[in-house]
Amino acid sequence: MKKYALFFMLLFGTITVTSYVEAQNTAQMDSVECLKNYSLYKEALKKKMYDYSIGAWRAMFDNCPDVTIRLYADGVDIYKYYIDKEKDNLRKQSLVDTLLLIYDRRIQYFGDHPKYPKGWVLGRKGLDIVTYRRNEISELEKAVTCFEASHGALGKKMEPMVAVNWLQATNALLATGERTSSELLDVYMDVDQVLAYHIKKQTNEELVEMLNKASDTCVEIAIRSGFDNCEALEQTLTAKYEQVKDNTDGLSRLLKLLDAFDCSGGNLYAQAAERNYQLAPTADASYMLAKYFIKQNDFNKAKEYYLKTISQADDQELQAKCFYELAVVTFSHYKNGPEAREYAQNALEMKRDWGKPHILIGNIYAHESSKYGDSDFDHQTVYWVAIDQFKKAKMIDPECADEAEKQINLYSQYIPDKETGFFHGVQEGDNYTIGSWINEKTVVRYR
Repeated sequence: MKKYALFFMLLFGTITVTSYVEAQNTAQMDSVECLKNYSLYKEALKKKMYDYSIGAWRAMFDNCPDVTIRLYADGVDIYKYYIDKEKDNLRKQSLVDTLLLIYDRRIQYFGDHPKYPKGWVLGRKGLDIVTYRRNEISELEKAVTCFEASHGALGKKMEPMVAVNWLQATNALLATGERTSSELLDVYMDVDQVLAYHIKKQTNEELVEMLNKASDTCVEIAIRSGFDNCEALEQTLTAKYEQVKDNTDGLSRLLKLLDAFDCSGGNLYAQAAERNYQLAPTADASYMLAKYFIKQNDFNKAKEYYLKTISQADDQELQAKCFYELAVVTFSHYKNGPEAREYAQNALEMKRDWGKPHILIGNIYAHESSKYGDSDFDHQTVYWVAIDQFKKAKMIDPECADEAEKQINLYSQYIPDKETGFFHGVQEGDNYTIGSWINEKTVVRYR
């Protein structure tokens, strides 16, 4: 029983070894004694024998705080082990107190470490506050303070997981009324900068995918921040624009946020998009301008910037998107079916497993059916090739399957009936070619 009592006193820091009393007089434990304790706890820790490592580690923590930075990383591991297995809440909270003290002591003795400076340590401390005390508003405030200080020291080099937790903690405080939507958006802009920096420098594809998913999650948090109209959002972001107007990365993040809120038709978006294109006339910058001019119903300008984007882009995904959107504009505004189909087909060349261009081509055919041939039968045969396109979309792209099925059901009502087909001498199952500019082969079927 005495053994266990001694162990808990060591764990919770309520007593120290005799050498600590001596250290108060000599200001520091003998270096040989420090080395001995370091060796003892490290050897036990390698074998995950935490109960054997805690005594020697505690002696080091109390008496040799500036010997090695590993003391603090190991202390975090040890105390997290005990925190996770502790069932008694009071004891658990006492262990968390010590865990947070470890971070403070690390800053005191190794805050100027070149690789893991004070800003890095504060980010990790904030993470553990969120992990173990996320349900306490006052503790979330402390975590956010740590995150803010971490970002202030490290900027975009802040750890991604720390940045994401900063936004999540701020969002939790927004829900309690401790933060405003404007404050959350400010944090989002900083967090997005951090994620963009790490995505750009990362070479591991799996990690890039994880970072992109984290970025998407952050966008969703920002969208749910409480802004219900573009005017209010623009008022909030105007000051941020002044801060980033000479920085293309910052402008891109601002435009991305406005776009996520579907606020790409306002003055701020136009100002930011034009400024972004002035600083760096890239494919992404011209695409943002194309979207702006669509919102303004200036389709000639939109087409101009879509074509610029396509010619500049190295990314086939972006090229496909531009070709598709240009096809929609050409079909809906210019009423030019052949040209719209050409753009949609170009989109498919860039992205062959995409269903939306097939659905658009099907709709173009259906719309143009009344212009084909000289009879109702001729008009109705065009629906065969329209349905063929919907079926292709359904087959290659699960995301388009529901929409494609709706279109198939709709236009299947308008294909020729058997009597009309018999009158024109066309048998069900025959090969059939729709001529003119459509020039598509299909198979005869009747309703």
